[in-house]
Amino acid sequence: MLQALAVSPAALDAGFSSPPEQMPVSPQHVRQTAVDLVARNQLSQAFALVEGAVRQHPDSQELVSLLALISEARQDWTKASFYLERLVRLQGSGVTAETLSHWVRVLRCLGEMGRAARLAGNALKMYPGDVMLESESQTLNSILAAKSARAGA
Repeated sequence: MLQALAVSPAALDAGFSSPPEQMPVSPQHVRQTAVDLVARNQLSQAFALVEGAVRQHPDSQELVSLLALISEARQDWTKASFYLERLVRLQGSGVTAETLSHWVRVLRCLGEMGRAARLAGNALKMYPGDVMLESESQTLNSILAAKSARAGA
């Protein structure tokens, strides 16, 4: 079983009449288990495991980033955007270029080109020259220029 369960002796004597309580599981343990599940292409199980662990550790950047990454792998762009936005809030002024580039890409996949372009522009001000952000920004500029050209034609 993925999570350790603790059962009191009284519950054993009562024939399991009361439900066992879940013991806290460390984010590191959850991460390793989730990585193993993802490696076996068990994305739904990995997501469910990490989602449950986030209830115990709601401010764990590690777990929230895992939810975003698994959502991206599942191409569930709505959940990926939700968890990336949450991760940005958790990281605060220490938000990473990697987090921002993932969020830009997810917004692009959601078709939110304007929002993605604004985020990319702001992110590049924070991290000028970041390769991933530059790439995302160029892709967005190309898409928006093509849309503009089609609209003008």
